[in-house]
Amino acid sequence: MKKILLALILVLALGFAVQAQEREFEFGEFFDGLHVTGKSFDLDEETYRLTVTGKITRPLSLSFAEVKALPTVRRKLDLICVDTFTDSGDWTGVTVKTILQRAGIRRDAKVVIFSTPDDSYRTRFTVEDAFKDDMLIAYEFNGRQFHRVHGFPLRLAAGGHDGSNWVKWLSKIVVE
Repeated sequence: MKKILLALILVLALGFAVQAQEREFEFGEFFDGLHVTGKSFDLDEETYRLTVTGKITRPLSLSFAEVKALPTVRRKLDLICVDTFTDSGDWTGVTVKTILQRAGIRRDAKVVIFSTPDDSYRTRFTVEDAFKDDMLIAYEFNGRQFHRVHGFPLRLAAGGHDGSNWVKWLSKIVVE
């Protein structure tokens, strides 16, 4: 009887944990060390692709696993949403510079655009800014993979720039 009761408690506890992970979140709610903003996308880790196109010599279409296999860096960065909140922590990923060098960025490139799968949210930086060491294609925050509400699987962590430039659900990089 004790085993059955213990098993039932375990099943209920796991059910509540899953429910908490899949519930809807309120804008600005603090979850897993980050505030929740934006309309989330449900992207599948197995079919996800990060594309890099434009003024490059080798167009890229990288899986989540391929991005994670590139040289990893960890940076202490502050995501600052002006007049709202600041999320500070360790961001882990690949530098934008590494991705752009792999794609063979052309000398006449001036701007790098980062966007969501449907282009509903995008930001742009000069090539010079994109090559800075605190510009990451991040896949973890404080040692944990992002939840879908925080941009799973990849997001742009743009150190030194307002949080409005940190694109979540990053799927496209276009070099102009």
